[in-house]
Amino acid sequence: MAGRASLGGPSGRGTPAAIQELSEEQRRILAYASAIGSEFDFELLRAAMGVDEEALAEEVERLVHRGILREREGGGKFGFDEEEVRAQLYRSLTESRLRVLHRKIAAVLEEMYPDPPPAILSELGRHYFLGKAPEKSYRYNRQAAEIARAGDEPEVAIHHLERVLVDLAALGEAHRRDRAEVAESLGELAYATGNFRAADRYFTEALEHADTNDPKVHARLLLARAEVARENLNVDAAVTGAAKALRFFNEVDDKVGIAQTYRLLGRVAFQRGAYREALDESMRALETLPSRTDPRLLGRLSIDIGNAFSSLGPQVRPEAIEWYERAIERLREAGDWGELARAYHNLGVSVGEVRPQDGLDYLAEARTAAERAHDARATGRALLSGVEMRLAIGDLEEAERDNEQAGRLLERLGDRLGMQQVLVNRGLIAEKRGQWEDAERAYGEGLAVARRFQLMGDEAEVQLHLARLRFKTRNLDGSRSALRAARELKIGELRPHLLAAYEDLVRQVAESTAPAPEPAASDGHPL
Repeated sequence: MAGRASLGGPSGRGTPAAIQELSEEQRRILAYASAIGSEFDFELLRAAMGVDEEALAEEVERLVHRGILREREGGGKFGFDEEEVRAQLYRSLTESRLRVLHRKIAAVLEEMYPDPPPAILSELGRHYFLGKAPEKSYRYNRQAAEIARAGDEPEVAIHHLERVLVDLAALGEAHRRDRAEVAESLGELAYATGNFRAADRYFTEALEHADTNDPKVHARLLLARAEVARENLNVDAAVTGAAKALRFFNEVDDKVGIAQTYRLLGRVAFQRGAYREALDESMRALETLPSRTDPRLLGRLSIDIGNAFSSLGPQVRPEAIEWYERAIERLREAGDWGELARAYHNLGVSVGEVRPQDGLDYLAEARTAAERAHDARATGRALLSGVEMRLAIGDLEEAERDNEQAGRLLERLGDRLGMQQVLVNRGLIAEKRGQWEDAERAYGEGLAVARRFQLMGDEAEVQLHLARLRFKTRNLDGSRSALRAARELKIGELRPHLLAAYEDLVRQVAESTAPAPEPAASDGHPL
């Protein structure tokens, strides 16, 4: 072998330079193999290339000995020894060559699997997509997306549907309605996984291609965009979108659509701290629904009603818990794991105010459901909500771990509401440790975010934390100022469960600043 280039140094592994020394037939084999993927079946490779079995086996064996390919255990399946080698080989091929290779591979797969299982459907979709065959790519990728969606694999479904959108654009105007349907499905999947920016983009695209003569479709998409706006804390856009959707739903007398719009308006009111208005809108939605309604929608609405009761004060906490339990029952029936996570989350928060350990157990259920739904945002928020409960039972290290893990998740997702709670939790943890300056700084950052997005309930709560912290550090003027701000923000209405703590702190500050009593008149005895 003297005079030959190295195959990769002491390891003997193949390198791109070594590929140049191979025969034309060996390079052709590797071109097909790189298009099939990191691993490939010998029979698929043979059929796609249309070559003699024994001759191909000999060439593949030589490539194994050179360290470029590796035979998998059991025989019949091979793979590249290094993925980078495969990737560089693949990138070296022209688009025209790749189009031919992928189409030939897909055609063989169709012959081998007349009734393809899910894994082969996915491969057929990939090869026809990369082979620029939009009709067949559309068919296989859409089937693969439906299977992934039914199997609780939203990211996989999104991947296939994004290919479908490209295919539909290539197929032209005759497929406008299909393009609107697929974009709407992508919006729903993106929303369910917490990617609200992508959800809004897809819903907007769906509106652009939707049937202009179908007010029901327009109303549904307008409502979807309004829901995204609410999640993004854009209250004005949410209310405006809901009003437009309601006009369309009323036009066609769509009771379910009308109820969903009332539900959204209730959620917007809740976000503003108008809890009685939120309850009224939610009950209005419930009354509007037909008697036979999807348990998924009933479950989601039950969460909203529970939220409203939970925020109206400890005296109606049992009603809130009852509604959350109804929601859990309905959402389990519907297999709606994302909303089930929200139901368990809110039940945990409500219970955790009086029984922290039970609340943490429900939040663990919320994380399990969120993971099944592939919803990182719900996972992060469940971790966040457990921080105060862990502090209440003395798990300081666990509280900090959960808070920082949640912060990493939510920062990546751009969840501004969640990050506000991360900041406040940092203040609570620092306060527990006696790190007064760190606590004041974290509360100040959380307060700024609450003000920016007009989260009055959160602002009032942080003012109470600040007042308590300043009282501990004997900054009585600062404590009074924060208490006054909390009162002006109507903390008793927005956070009724904190009213007792607020009133107790008001009393303590007043007693600390009261003038000392005048000494009694002397009766001649020493004091």
